Amino acid sequence: MIYTARQLFLFLIAVLLITGCVNASEEVVFPTLNNEQPSNKVVAIYKGDPITSDELREFLAVQGFLDPDAPVNDSSYRKDALYQLIVDKYVGEEAVNTDWVNQQSEQLWNEIEHSYSQKIREQAYEELDITEEVVKKHIKAHFQSKQFFRDKISEEDVKGYFDKAGYSAEFKTVEEAKEPILQKLVQKAINNYVQDELKRQVKYVPVS
Repeated sequence: MIYTARQLFLFLIAVLLITGCVNASEEVVFPTLNNEQPSNKVVAIYKGDPITSDELREFLAVQGFLDPDAPVNDSSYRKDALYQLIVDKYVGEEAVNTDWVNQQSEQLWNEIEHSYSQKIREQAYEELDITEEVVKKHIKAHFQSKQFFRDKISEEDVKGYFDKAGYSAEFKTVEEAKEPILQKLVQKAINNYVQDELKRQVKYVPVS
């Protein structure tokens, strides 16, 4: 199965809302990552920079935290996760508007705290070998990468999509539809970036 970037590191509040608030007495089974690679083993090279096994393991662990059902040991999922990791790591640092990034990061973290009790979060950190700081770091990096592509979308792009996609049947004005349209255009831009740039430039080393 091929996993798109939309399925990876979604950080979608909807996922947590569907899961609902998990009580401390409820059991959450977080995935166990299969990774026998040395932490410093290079699993990919992008523009001359190495991506290590430990970086990918950490990224996958965060996926397992956000979605315990994520197939973190599936080879196709891992390959697409690698691409998303690279997008977040190298593209996100170029984002300009940090206000939106901070707002979205804080909103998602509030949803996480609502969905997972402190006990369950601590259980996850121990089982997945990550920390709260690591999760927040990846959340922020992900929204930074999204912001980079949002910065490139013009008002004309939004209006054009509004007219072409028939959003007028659901929203009365372009302004009302702006955020959902931006989300779709950003995801399309990320998918195109992965297809047109990363898959040509990344030297991928399969991880068992």
